Order: sequence, then structure tokens, then C-alpha cells
Amino acid sequence: MSRGFGKSALLAASLCALLIGCAQPPGGEADKQNMNADSRLRVALAAEQSGDRDLAISMYLAAAEQAPNDTAVLQRCAEGLARSGHLDAAGALLKRHMQTGTGRTDLMLTLGSIEVLGGQPVQADATLSEVLAARPDDVRALTNRGIALDMQKRHAEAQVLYRRALALAPGDVAISNDLALSLMLSGHSDEARRVLLPFRDVANLPERVRINLGIVEAAGGDHAGAQQLLSGSVNATDLAALTQAIQLRATP
Repeated sequence: MSRGFGKSALLAASLCALLIGCAQPPGGEADKQNMNADSRLRVALAAEQSGDRDLAISMYLAAAEQAPNDTAVLQRCAEGLARSGHLDAAGALLKRHMQTGTGRTDLMLTLGSIEVLGGQPVQADATLSEVLAARPDDVRALTNRGIALDMQKRHAEAQVLYRRALALAPGDVAISNDLALSLMLSGHSDEARRVLLPFRDVANLPERVRINLGIVEAAGGDHAGAQQLLSGSVNATDLAALTQAIQLRATP
């Protein structure tokens, strides 16, 4: 989105002025040279939230340049670039700074997550495998590598990783949902239902979890329960097609 003088740009400018904490004389501009990396990150996030992606991207890149040895800053910059749709730039930033050896494993973890997001499961698998060689109990690496394996239709291997992650983070809704989805994809809808059923009456259940639970309920024959869960998110025709596809996967 290009910058203009619309409401989003004005909001971004106002937020920037507040976050920087610098008084501006009439007609003057904030002295960007006096901003530290953390200030740039706050401005970037405010711009991102207001829809001014150009300003957000420039601030993320500037913050990374200003703090090349700060792993946490680099991770936040890469994640911000990825959210703004610049996955290649996010990956390039991480790879460039990984060469220094400072925080390499943390940067690789973020890179692997971005590679999953960018639909690069083979690269993500390799990246996250290296992270897990150094940190075998890293829940985020286990989960994201599981997703990368699922994307390659290596569901049984993915499920091993999800179960390891759940052993380290019992009851985690997101990981349980990933495991259930993997089980559905591999034709084990009954087991997927058992994984998700404990969350059925949880308040503020994430929509993707609610939809998956509705689908496995339908696959198990509880169409009334499925419709109650889906509540218009999936129409009857699509639900029937999804249910049939799941049942076919379960057929020997």
C-alpha cells in the first residue's frame, strides 16, 4: 500500500509522533537519526497496524540495520516484514545476520517459521531440523517442523513431533489443533475428534479449531453438533464434501 494523505497515513503519523516522544516545532520533522532500534520497532508496528506498510517496512529495515547484533530485534524485524508480505526480504535479513554466529539458533527458528508461512516445506524442514539438533525440546521448532512435514504429506512423522510438543506443553490448543488436522489428513478422523473434543466447550475457541472440530464431528456422524459448532462458517454442501474426503482417506 502506497503512502498518501488518507486517514491511515494521518493515524500512522500521529502514532509515530507519540511513540517517538519528540516535540516537533511547527513545520518541522522528527529527527530520525535520534531514534533507537526499539523506537523504530514501535513506530513500525504502529504503522503496520494503521495500514501504512511502506513506513512499517522502512522502519523494520532501519531497526535491523541499527541493531545488527541484537537477536530479539532482528527476529521482530523479520516477523514484521513477513506480516507485511515481504517474506523474501525477511528471509534474506535473517540469513545475512546468521553468518555472524550471534543468536544463530534463534534466527534459524524464525527463518524456519517464515519458510513454513511462505510455502517452502523442504527448506523449513531442513532449517528446523538444525534448530532441533541444538534444542530438541523447543516446542515452536517441533510444531513448525511438524507443519512442514504435513505439507510434504509426511503425516506420521509430523504427528510424532506434535505429540512431543504436547508432552512439553500439555493442553496447548494450537498444537492440539495441528495434531488433529494431521490426523484428519492421514485418515484418522476418530482420533482427531478425541484430540479436539476436550476443547469443545472452551470459551473463545479460535475459529480454526472450532471449524476443525465441527468437521470431525460431522465425519463421526454428529451432524447436528457439527452445524452448531460451524454456525455458518462452512455451508452444508462444503461440509458434506469435506466429510466425504475424510471418510475416503480413512478407507483402507
